[in-house]
Amino acid sequence: MGEMDQKSGTTRDVDSLVRNLIAERETILASISDAFSAIDRNWRYTYVNDKVAELAGRAKEEIIGKVIWDVFPEAVGGEFYERCLRAMEARQPDHFEIFYKPWGRWLETRIYPAAEGIVIFRADITERKENEARLRENERRLQELEERVRLAVEAADVGTFDFYPPTGELKWSARCNEIFGLPREAEADYVSYVNGVHPEDRHIIHETVAGVLKPGGDARYDIEYRVIRAEDRQERWVSEKGRAILDEKGHAVRFIGTLLDITESKNAAIALQRAKIQAEEANRAKDQFLAMLSHELRTPLTPVLMSVAAMRRETDIPNSVRSDLEMLQRNIELEALLIDDLLDLTRIAHGKFELHQDAVDVHASLEHALSISEADLTQKSLHLAKRFEATEHHSWADAARLQQVFWNIIKNSIKFTPDGGKIDIFTHNDDQHCIIIEFSDTGIGIEPELQPRIFDAFEQGSPAMTSRFGGLGLGLAISKRVIDLHGGTICVRSEGCGKGATFIIKLNAMETSLLEGPTYLLDLKSGITGTADLLLVEDHADTARVMQRVLESAGYSVMHAASIAQARDLAHGRKFDLVISDVGLPDGTGLDLMRDLKETHGLMGIALSGFGTEDDVNASKAAGFTEHITKPVDWERLRDAIARVLATRANSTANGAGK
Repeated sequence: MGEMDQKSGTTRDVDSLVRNLIAERETILASISDAFSAIDRNWRYTYVNDKVAELAGRAKEEIIGKVIWDVFPEAVGGEFYERCLRAMEARQPDHFEIFYKPWGRWLETRIYPAAEGIVIFRADITERKENEARLRENERRLQELEERVRLAVEAADVGTFDFYPPTGELKWSARCNEIFGLPREAEADYVSYVNGVHPEDRHIIHETVAGVLKPGGDARYDIEYRVIRAEDRQERWVSEKGRAILDEKGHAVRFIGTLLDITESKNAAIALQRAKIQAEEANRAKDQFLAMLSHELRTPLTPVLMSVAAMRRETDIPNSVRSDLEMLQRNIELEALLIDDLLDLTRIAHGKFELHQDAVDVHASLEHALSISEADLTQKSLHLAKRFEATEHHSWADAARLQQVFWNIIKNSIKFTPDGGKIDIFTHNDDQHCIIIEFSDTGIGIEPELQPRIFDAFEQGSPAMTSRFGGLGLGLAISKRVIDLHGGTICVRSEGCGKGATFIIKLNAMETSLLEGPTYLLDLKSGITGTADLLLVEDHADTARVMQRVLESAGYSVMHAASIAQARDLAHGRKFDLVISDVGLPDGTGLDLMRDLKETHGLMGIALSGFGTEDDVNASKAAGFTEHITKPVDWERLRDAIARVLATRANSTANGAGK
């Protein structure tokens, strides 16, 4: 009995040991991350772990005991099938990678012979294979990119370099050697690089490196310098673009970049710059010439114009002489306007053509332009028709410039219309609150091919036209610029030779014409005079004599000085209310005189000058002149300027006394 109990206990121990061994085996097999399966010699599954069930999409119980080829019939005849047969028969292990289409996965497979059959380990390597594929694709693209860059660099004639400051190693392409005049296969270093740079430009290299290494500096740089080629000592221009690669301490461990020979483009840029400077100098010389020319032309006109104006005021001259005087004054004013056109063209070219705008009655401006041309209309027996139908006929404009445009167009109509012809001026409004002014004539007309160029400077159609009618061909060019600056338009219509022409101007109108206020036109009939002590400084004897006589006849007390020294002496010995001074004087400039008289005697002044550019006017104002009158000086302009300055002086004196 005891012996049986002992045997029974031994059996239980063995069963327990077997169960423990089986459990331990299950634990070990379950811990395998790969798909693990055991197959007997009849190709039946004797064991599969959870990973096999997961990949197969079935429960382990559905697989164990089944023939592998029944579970996976699609594998029969494939690579996995053939390798399993070979391993089972030859009793040799096998290892391979295969893409299993039913699972859509890459599997790394290991087959090992076992006593009962074979065991199979399968690892899912899909992610690794995809990464490898991406890596191969990236490498392929990188190679393509490098090839494209290489081809582009070669095509662009660019050299590349790679410099390592810690070791002093310099790697650069054969093109860099060519740029520096070194043998194509020569090995360069940093010293040969710096020595190849023009001595006057080496500071650029050192300053660039210092700037790149400076804390907070930009690691990228773009510089230009000259090199002296080693083989032929030729000077060449080089563009270097690069980037410094810094370590965590801010030390440069590498410089990479490109070199490009820019000699041709640099020389072209230098030549262009020189040409630009020469053109600017020529332009300045031209402007100075025109300014000087206008001064020399204007100065003799002043005594003539003022003398004519003074004689016209005489009441006891015959009508025939009065007509001649009117003709003289008209032509002198025409000469002055032609000079103004030349200077206006210069202002337009330099963008210094400015407007001084206020409310202007367009109808009044037209009337005044017509009054200036009245004698010419009468002389040619031209019939004038005026149809001023615009109800909104005020515009925010520069009165003098607008009057200049109207006079230019009327003058052209008179010039190109035969005796006995007709000129029609028609105004009306459109629904955009614009005023439209149409100037029509029965003149010689304008050929269609000329009309697109009619507003170009110096355009007169043909030499024959210039010879027949004269003029400079500037009036319409200036007129267009004036209208453009007002935000308006000007155009021309003509059916051709002998069929007349119509010029159409369109301006923004103010939305009411019930405006009350000044109309800025020259009042040629006013006889206002005054009394004041005037100091006249003028070195041109004829101009001084006529101006002194005209001013004295208007009631002013006038003392004349022909130089700055004489003017200072007179101002020191007598009190004057106003100084009228030429800007160009033999012993200095009127600007210097004005500064002195304003500072020492508190005088206000009017500048007279043959120079009338914006810079000239600004210089006069800066020197202390209150007014600047461009020669030739006519009495009305001078009289009005004197009145304004004396009124300003009186107001200042009154305000000072009130305080």
